[in-house]
Amino acid sequence: MKDTYTISFLDAQQMPQVHEAFLKAFADYYVPIQLTKEQFNTKLKRESIAPGFCTGAYKGPELAGFILTGLGEFNGIPTAYNAGTGVLPAHRGNQLTRKMYAHLLPKLREAGITQCLLEVIQENTTALKAYKAIGLEVTRALDCFRATKDELLLGGEDPEDITIQPAAKPDWEVYRHFGDTTPTWQNTVAAIRLSPDEKIILEARDQSQEVVGYIVFFPNTGAIAQLAVMPAHRNKGVGKALLREASRLTNAKALLMVNVDAEALDLKSFLKRRHFNRFLGQYEMLMPL
Repeated sequence: MKDTYTISFLDAQQMPQVHEAFLKAFADYYVPIQLTKEQFNTKLKRESIAPGFCTGAYKGPELAGFILTGLGEFNGIPTAYNAGTGVLPAHRGNQLTRKMYAHLLPKLREAGITQCLLEVIQENTTALKAYKAIGLEVTRALDCFRATKDELLLGGEDPEDITIQPAAKPDWEVYRHFGDTTPTWQNTVAAIRLSPDEKIILEARDQSQEVVGYIVFFPNTGAIAQLAVMPAHRNKGVGKALLREASRLTNAKALLMVNVDAEALDLKSFLKRRHFNRFLGQYEMLMPL
């Protein structure tokens, strides 16, 4: 019989078992994802994953599938974020994603959550179809970029009237006016603050010491969470100066910027001019509860 699965909520003590299932479920993914225990625990913290709202599909003692659920606010709305749906290869085709969501949604509503959010790889038509059947709809397209430090085009002098320096006290209220689009869940201010990984925030200041641009990145992984320049100061070398210093301070061999809004045309153009390559496209999906 196909329908011999038990769907239940998880707890913090089961997260090591979920990590093992995560490795098996994503080993043959479109982009294979293999996180160490430390990286997995970092993901749990950065993405506000609440173990009691994570669901598991069991066949006997085996965890056959899971949904990692992060709780928080997105655009000011109480949100449940799907930080990863995984089904082990031997258990696919049993509609476990639909069954786990059916188990999860009543608890989310009871907790006052008013929307569900996730990202899915654009080519993953099976998952896309499953999420649409549940009721999620595509809200925007996202692009992911990567460049090795050797590939980056960062030559030339920095603008004479601009200095790049660490942010003594990040002013997120000022920063939020610089970008043209909203960051995705894992790149929000809340996620940056929660991440246990070392992070660096650099500011570009003009001669009057006004902040005209900034970058937030994780030097050990090379991941850039946010990068933006005030519109009036774009195409003047500010972004390149920020990126050059970030590259110098990064321990990783490459820099990457994931889930850039496809409508962020200025930022995408800048990344391409610096020789970043688009390696993946995703859709952000949303469902009101």
